[in-house]
Amino acid sequence: MLAVLPLPVAIIAAAAGEDRSCSTGTVSYVSFEPPLVAVPLAARGRTAELARRSGELSVSLLEQGQTELAVRASRSSGGDKFAEQEIPPLDAPAGLLAPAVAGSSAVLWCRVVGEHAHGSASLFVAEICTHLEGGGSPLLRYQRQYRGLGSRVPVGEEADYPL
Repeated sequence: MLAVLPLPVAIIAAAAGEDRSCSTGTVSYVSFEPPLVAVPLAARGRTAELARRSGELSVSLLEQGQTELAVRASRSSGGDKFAEQEIPPLDAPAGLLAPAVAGSSAVLWCRVVGEHAHGSASLFVAEICTHLEGGGSPLLRYQRQYRGLGSRVPVGEEADYPL
């Protein structure tokens, strides 16, 4: 049923102390002002645990050529998934902890402002502190397949919408 939703493919990462981890997921915007996003994570997963401990996470929106990274980041791990799965890290900006994925289409570094448990998942709401636009076309997931972004669709008049 949920496969009908076209979603951006993201790697969500968090770090606390010397520990770091990541997980394949997705992201949705919540608010334009303040800039908030929502990220679902496995409630008992290592990435969620580190996001809780540090109060931070990063969202790396993968580029179309990074499908294999999405697959590797989805694998189970009890340790540093960046090292174990050979996911190229991008260091967090000064003052932040969460690593990101090098070569991503875009990266959002965020502070967690809320968590909502639902079944086996937790929905993290996070405020964007800073971002990086890496270029490239974003990777999408639709109907259980990875896909690229299609061409722009012409419209007579754009909607008055903040995004």
